[in-house]
Amino acid sequence: MSFVFTIENYIVKTEKALVVALIFALVGLSFMQVLLRIFFHSGIVWLDPLLRHMVLWAGLTGAALAARYSRHFALETFVKLAPEKLHRPLEIFSGVFMVAASCLLFHASYKFIRDEFAAGSAAFYIGRLAVPAGWAEMVIPAAFALIACHAFLGIFRAAAPPEAHT
Repeated sequence: MSFVFTIENYIVKTEKALVVALIFALVGLSFMQVLLRIFFHSGIVWLDPLLRHMVLWAGLTGAALAARYSRHFALETFVKLAPEKLHRPLEIFSGVFMVAASCLLFHASYKFIRDEFAAGSAAFYIGRLAVPAGWAEMVIPAAFALIACHAFLGIFRAAAPPEAHT
């Protein structure tokens, strides 16, 4: 099982790096767009839709990280307010609930992405190049798959004795 947790740690490091890179890019590109509008009364036409998709990517990747550290707000609060002796069973229950909900949302988002590709819709255009909406929104099922995996492994973390946690 430690091998699986080691792989998960590499995935978490990648998620963290992706969130940081996306936030830096969001700030930098947004600042550049503002400067272009102020000084040149113009801007990059496709940058605003790209930034909206980057916010989606950063937010959902952050949600996967929150699931890894069991920091999903509603379930965490419920567990924290319960008596101490119920913490581990409630953590296990909330993990099972998270896995089930994430799997359902993964299935729905998979169907959504499949329909986006079938429709051939474009998320935005860079010149004459159309960026397919399915590729721009691919983070949705990927994030729910990551959330399900993190929550599933969290069940085993919660079931293990506290001294076994790494």
